[in-house]
Amino acid sequence: MPIRTDRLQHQYRLIRDCLEGEDAIRDQGKLYVPSPDGMSATNYRHYLDRGCWYGAPQATLRALTGIALRKAPVIRLPARLEPMRLNATHENAPLTILIEEMVREVTSMGRFGVLLDFPPAGNSVNTVPHIATFRAESIESFDTAYVDGRRVLTKVHLASDEKFDNSDVYYELSLEGGAVYTFKRFIRDEHKNRVDVGEEVVPTVNGRTLNYIPFAMISPEGRKPEHVTPPMLALCRVALSHFKNSCDREHAIWLTSSPTPVVAGSIPANKVPTTLGSGNLWLLPEGATAFLLEFSGAGVAAQRELMEEKVATMATLGARLVNVSINRNEAPEVAASRTRSELSLLHDVIVNCEEAVNWLLRIAAEWVGASADEVNVTLSKDLIEATMDPRMIEAQMRAWQAGLLSRSTVYENFQQGEIARADRTYEEEKEMIDDEGGDLSSPIIGAKPAA
Repeated sequence: MPIRTDRLQHQYRLIRDCLEGEDAIRDQGKLYVPSPDGMSATNYRHYLDRGCWYGAPQATLRALTGIALRKAPVIRLPARLEPMRLNATHENAPLTILIEEMVREVTSMGRFGVLLDFPPAGNSVNTVPHIATFRAESIESFDTAYVDGRRVLTKVHLASDEKFDNSDVYYELSLEGGAVYTFKRFIRDEHKNRVDVGEEVVPTVNGRTLNYIPFAMISPEGRKPEHVTPPMLALCRVALSHFKNSCDREHAIWLTSSPTPVVAGSIPANKVPTTLGSGNLWLLPEGATAFLLEFSGAGVAAQRELMEEKVATMATLGARLVNVSINRNEAPEVAASRTRSELSLLHDVIVNCEEAVNWLLRIAAEWVGASADEVNVTLSKDLIEATMDPRMIEAQMRAWQAGLLSRSTVYENFQQGEIARADRTYEEEKEMIDDEGGDLSSPIIGAKPAA
């Protein structure tokens, strides 16, 4: 049976709305925040408007993406694929933007789809493939099967942004008989029945059909088509619960913050006070009394404490992942080990996004007749800033002078220590030094000055 993702659609929508922010949550109204019993539509609108959204999901995702991409990806491509560096996707985005979108989507939603394809028309001998992207909620269903002993995708249904007769167009990628990749478009009628549109397409490269679907579903757990719980789901659920508490608390304060005047006794209708405040004189009949009702109790304070507990929970679920500080009594190496453990999810996201983009680009190289071995996209796994200090630089140079390290190894250590650029090879750096008149063969530390 096909593996359906219908049960995840609500989760995806919740996360997407939480990441969009306060207005998106309010616009959904009772879907996320039920109306208190007996409340009118007008009062419910005011009730929602008083709530304050705590933007932990957005802040956490921005911080995690920033940490993951604090160093630019190192991208090496064969000459034939160089156009993809600046124009890699169907939306004409460069590879760096595609990688950023991959990291952001997999970190938040737990799934992202990428499809390698040629433009449908206008191709020439110099045309390069492009990558079409699909958000988690666009991946409707998929099938897998074992082909030649390997578990592979055999069918995928994707929601697209195309329209046909004002109906949404869906894509079907399938591996017919486990041997030939085919592509179909279809819509759904008013009864949700499938109606194919257009002709079935059998993509070919250099006159040959493909025996695989050039589509990858990326998750923190690898390029595998299993369902994965969205990483930010728990954080978003707590943020939403916090917003509900905020609506309740603000409503309670609004109801109880102003004292209510009360007059006790028999008062003729024409003697009932109608004004409040200093300068307004009340003349009450004999025996009548007046006083103010004011709220007293711990109900609102209890709501505040509950909200504070949920802020702490959100910190545990999300914000703590971006805390790379060192405790005062904690050794640097202990802090680094602790932080790497906290950032293990982000590390998995980076590794799997890197693997997926390399897989697609190597296929693209084969399609255009270039060498797949020339493709190499590397994302930094150094999630903690670790700039090499001057003493370590001197120690590296002394080890080189003593013959314990090669110049190439020293340069690689400088790259790891964020002294040298990660995207520049030793040969390129040496060439630049030679152009400036320097000499890497001479010792730097301990060299005697010229006479």
